[in-house]
Amino acid sequence: MITTPDYNNCIVNFSNSILKYYGVKEFHPTLDAIDRVINKNYRNVVVIILDGLGMDALNHHLKPDDFLRKNLRTGISSVFPSSTTPGLLSFETSQMPIEHGWLGESVFFRQEYKIVNCLDNTLKDSSEPAGFFYLADYYLPTEKIDEKLSKIGRVQVNRISPIGSNAFSKIDSIISRVKRVCSSKWKTFTFAYCDEPFVTMREKGVYHPDNTQLIKILNDKLEVMCNSLTDTLVCITATHGITDVDNIILSHDKEIADMLQFPISLESRAVSLYVKDEFKSVFREKFEKKYGDDFDLLSKEEVEKKTIFGPGKPNQNLTGIGDFIAIATGSKAFLWDDNSPAKICTSGGLSDKEISLPLIILEKTGKETLSFERRK
Repeated sequence: MITTPDYNNCIVNFSNSILKYYGVKEFHPTLDAIDRVINKNYRNVVVIILDGLGMDALNHHLKPDDFLRKNLRTGISSVFPSSTTPGLLSFETSQMPIEHGWLGESVFFRQEYKIVNCLDNTLKDSSEPAGFFYLADYYLPTEKIDEKLSKIGRVQVNRISPIGSNAFSKIDSIISRVKRVCSSKWKTFTFAYCDEPFVTMREKGVYHPDNTQLIKILNDKLEVMCNSLTDTLVCITATHGITDVDNIILSHDKEIADMLQFPISLESRAVSLYVKDEFKSVFREKFEKKYGDDFDLLSKEEVEKKTIFGPGKPNQNLTGIGDFIAIATGSKAFLWDDNSPAKICTSGGLSDKEISLPLIILEKTGKETLSFERRK
């Protein structure tokens, strides 16, 4: 039985709280935990996303009196798929995956008949460019939260990320810039995305001792940063959690692979399957007989009925939802062939480890806050 994320208590609602506070029209209900603190009108608002630091990893690698756990305010939900691409775009656009359309790491673009890694515009399982322009940006254009807030002209807006131009990828660079921004005399909003601890965790496994050391370093550096700030609200969360997996190479299963029009896409634990017309009537039976213990199979119609990609109007250029979506229920993950990078751990499914996220809030009082007139 598939349980969808809590789309009234997720990272999208968090993002919509920020829009509402700054007087920008929101797309979805806001998050009470954020509304209560952001309305105190701090001069600086800082949001930091630590990729992969779900509630499970936070509790496993840190002690209760460590800074991040000590300032844990509540838990929130990721979106589906619970992974970097849809999670990051959901926060940055304040929209659900069904609305912005960036449904997974790799999406089938029917307009080009290509499976494309959305964030770096390469073909799936390769470093080959998908085209002369970024297909995801072209077919699924978005307006991100920093762009929306910049338009109102009443707050200094900063985006810090390893993705895009002027990249800041390491926590030291991010912290240095946050401190510099928050020392200005202006009212500021800063969004910072850090690709750790996910980058390290996926190489070593969720519970490897090296990850404990890494997350403790992140914890300590963020504590020092926060203690140096005044008149600042700092909110820290993640786009998804992560779970250890065993890989299944689907192309090795000739019976199932021969029923598909082309390779799998989206995520390894949230797999889009396009089935040849002549096999659509038997595919579910064949797939469930082999993989039903590890994956729930939903038809495209069932996906739409359950609003598993979130409530909202589907993007007019939406692509990538196949005839079926296979969603991991256990520890398995699908790879397509021997060229697909093996995964020790990953995300994308709907297990508690993948969708349960911490919302860490630190309120630093100090200088008198600056007021501004909100847009009605």
